Amino acid sequence: MSAAAFAMEKPVDRTRNDYVLLVCLLLLAGLGLVNLYSASYGYAVAIGKEPGYFAFRQAFIFLPPALLAFLAGTFVKFDTVRRLIGPAMLLAILLLALPLVPGIGITKNGASRWFGVGRFMFQPSELFKPLLVLYLAHILGKKSDRLSDLVNSVLPPLIIAAAGIGLVLLQNDFSTAIVLTLIAVVMFWVAEVPVVFFTALASIGIPLFALMVLTSDYRLKRVLGFLVPSFDPADISYQVNGSLRAIRSGGLWGKGFGQGVLKLRNIPEVQSDFVFAAWVEETGLLGMLLFVALWAVFLVRVFAAVFRVSDHYAALVLLGMGSYLGLQTLLNIAVVSGVVPATGIPLPFFSAGGSSLLSVAIASGCINQAVRLSRGQAITAASADRVVNYV
Repeated sequence: MSAAAFAMEKPVDRTRNDYVLLVCLLLLAGLGLVNLYSASYGYAVAIGKEPGYFAFRQAFIFLPPALLAFLAGTFVKFDTVRRLIGPAMLLAILLLALPLVPGIGITKNGASRWFGVGRFMFQPSELFKPLLVLYLAHILGKKSDRLSDLVNSVLPPLIIAAAGIGLVLLQNDFSTAIVLTLIAVVMFWVAEVPVVFFTALASIGIPLFALMVLTSDYRLKRVLGFLVPSFDPADISYQVNGSLRAIRSGGLWGKGFGQGVLKLRNIPEVQSDFVFAAWVEETGLLGMLLFVALWAVFLVRVFAAVFRVSDHYAALVLLGMGSYLGLQTLLNIAVVSGVVPATGIPLPFFSAGGSSLLSVAIASGCINQAVRLSRGQAITAASADRVVNYV
């Protein structure tokens, strides 16, 4: 079917909000808070805190600014975002350097991911994720007709992305660097950068990735623990093995909220990257299917909107933000299930942490704005061309 035929007049959808998408977001956020309380109360007591410490902190300290970030992502027009994205990226890269500054940076578990003073801690790499999408969507969209000129059109944004990823690697945060790399690759791909760029990138990136794994004892142990689960089961494989036991014990129905026991003694700091194991232990296979269904419906609504929206920038934002949230969720579940080597990747809406929640809220707000744009217009020639190109 030609783009012109596809662009024949269609009634404008007067409903600007996609309420199915918003309900999915609300359910994910609500279930995440409930699960966080159930998963973390034992660990909170063990470290001398109130049982609801992590859940209440998430709900009353981290959630309000996240809601403001969601509203900003929804209502601050993309034209304004594009005017501000250059200075915002510069600020984001400067923030990425702060965890490396003595006296400001905070080191935990061998990684310098945070900076702060007193009880305030912030992980700037989480903020960099949605900003990277917004920046690459702006630059690659603006140069969409010149992307065959790799040196002048593709190399500058690649250098900016590489600078941010390099600073994250210096923080010894390999897992976040992987997520950022995947986000960047997706953005270059959907912007239709020539294939030769990806060939060159792979020829450099794959050997570099292997070198970084082989020259780090900690990363090498993680890979060995994945390939040989019995390798050092009391140390590097302990958390993954405990997670798998919790998942298997959930059965069909689960043990019920608050009734899980393996989460208490087999999964250290279960409120963080392995919170999904507690969810499956207590809700079983049915709970896991509900979780997958909510994410599937959400992502289908996001990517379906790409084919309706006429604005090229909004389409790139939808593809980038949807890929960011989907890939991070998939990677977290893969780690918790022992499918890939263990890495520190939070589960969106479920893991404790204000920086991660803020990042997810910004991404969700930008998605909501782009979806609203797509639902308030008729099918145009531009969006029809996008359907033809992607399909």
